[in-house]
Amino acid sequence: MTIFRKALCTFAFATLAIGTIAAAPQKAAATEQDTLVVGTMWEALPLAMQPRRSRFFNESEILDTLVKLDYDLNTVPGLATSWERISPTVWHFNLRENVVFHDGTKLDAGAVKFSLERVIALLPYAADLLNIKQMSATAPLVLEIETNEPFAALPNQLTDAITGIYAKASFNDAGEFVKPVGTGPWKFEEYRKQDRTIVTRFDGYWGEKPALSKVEYRFIPDHNSRTLALEAGEVDFIDNMLPSDVARLSRDENFKVYSKPIAGLYYGAFNAGDKSPLSDVRIRQAVNALVDRDLIVKGALDGIGEPAWEFFGPQFDWAPKADAPFKLDTDLATSLLNDAGYQQNEGKWEKDGKPLTLRILSYSSRTEMPAITEALAALLNQNGIATDVQMYTWEGMLDLVKRGEYDISVVFWTPEMTGHPDLHLKSQFHSKAGLNYQFWNNAGFDEAVDTGRTLSPGAEKDEAYRKAMNILHDDAPIIPLVHKVSVGASAKDVEGYRIHPSGFFYDFKSVSKD
Repeated sequence: MTIFRKALCTFAFATLAIGTIAAAPQKAAATEQDTLVVGTMWEALPLAMQPRRSRFFNESEILDTLVKLDYDLNTVPGLATSWERISPTVWHFNLRENVVFHDGTKLDAGAVKFSLERVIALLPYAADLLNIKQMSATAPLVLEIETNEPFAALPNQLTDAITGIYAKASFNDAGEFVKPVGTGPWKFEEYRKQDRTIVTRFDGYWGEKPALSKVEYRFIPDHNSRTLALEAGEVDFIDNMLPSDVARLSRDENFKVYSKPIAGLYYGAFNAGDKSPLSDVRIRQAVNALVDRDLIVKGALDGIGEPAWEFFGPQFDWAPKADAPFKLDTDLATSLLNDAGYQQNEGKWEKDGKPLTLRILSYSSRTEMPAITEALAALLNQNGIATDVQMYTWEGMLDLVKRGEYDISVVFWTPEMTGHPDLHLKSQFHSKAGLNYQFWNNAGFDEAVDTGRTLSPGAEKDEAYRKAMNILHDDAPIIPLVHKVSVGASAKDVEGYRIHPSGFFYDFKSVSKD
């Protein structure tokens, strides 16, 4: 893998691009006709239940959720055919008839209750996500859920992959997770560590049966190698492509390239604690005013992405927006930095003779992450703010972030993933959120988010979230950078694939090979 720097447009700053120049490989023998071989960036880890990895159970549809999201991110029936809020804190979910798990046991309200209780016990993140006080099976196919407070977001939260419904056979006698046994169109078949995970068609599936008999997920973490594997005929489909490969494969009639904006945001999380100069809101606002997101997308990503001047993607009309998005304004940035006590000396911002330097951390496993991080740093350098960029594994970066040893951590999240703003605003930015490592808290924001999650759609809910977004904009604990555009490619004989806007759903049951 080669790292090189290039100029962006007419601006004198550098950005990171990753790529290798290689001759197209010779076409290898085709994969089996009834099997889809998928090259993935992440290892599936089907025997692990941690929050990120358990998303594979939903991506691959080993597990079903009670509620699903359609291709417009509207809630639609899953294992629950309908749901009703019968009081401010009580919901009834009517379950689908004649559904069986992969081990042949029947799905009923008791089985769903058991599964959700296991998920909450084993994954603490799920407890806050679902806000459940208690559950009961009021009839064989009716599950009653009582929440701790009025919680209108519950159906949307039950679309999250973490809430997939497991059979009791998924756990041992001690209640520990063993393997995924679900009700989905695919059942877990085999796992080879650091190599592949195989799922096979479940002929007892309650919905339309898959056309293919098997899907094989091959772990290919190197971004170049995934594309080369597709070109060699070793895999049928790849995701998370390098921007340079998108243009090349788009010109090749042997492949299909897929591209669509999805729920996903690359952003810089600011350390608002005492260890960082970004504890000063004026500097946080100045950084937002100095960084040209359009240049990041054009120069660092070859146009594959949407400039992020606000938190939620513009394609989601249900998502709350601040009254005014961020904008490029160097005069405003100058005024803010001067007000914070900084002066420019030979183009560099200094205070008391010390340069303003920001330590930027990120991780390299995501395809676009190094390029976005380096472009952010280059733009800040160009505007007189020194940077120290350090790339880690996700775990390595997170360890430093938790200790407050950073100024900006460039991360990727999917804030629109459940079709409701509560998922991200509550779990990431609320002062009591377990994932809030930014040392930022704002009582007004907490109150607005706590109120918004209780309200059904309407003017009152919209106003609560508008208030939350205005605080997030004005207090600026983040810098939105790029809204994700998902890109993937397949061999030309693959039919029926569509990119789902949630970012966590392949829908390979609808795919065939011609």
